[in-house]
Amino acid sequence: MGRRNPDRYTAEDWKTAGRTVGAIIANRWLVYTECDLCELRIRADLKRIARERGANFVLWGRATTCRRMGCPGRVTFWVRPHGAGGDVAMT
Repeated sequence: MGRRNPDRYTAEDWKTAGRTVGAIIANRWLVYTECDLCELRIRADLKRIARERGANFVLWGRATTCRRMGCPGRVTFWVRPHGAGGDVAMT
């Protein structure tokens, strides 16, 4: 990422810089999930994901079911890169 102003990066730029779980871990970025229905936020355990799915697993464009008991909602993954103007939806 060669630009000097990280706050001007697009979601596609961040996706390129942290395409896989291994790259996100190496970048030390925070990833969390947020349920679209009940709004539960949980920090993603990237090391567990890498252990179970592999370091080359891609979270971008993925969604999963909410972990709150009884909630039928789906969660969106969000990433918080260093220097970003805000959190980036990994949709």
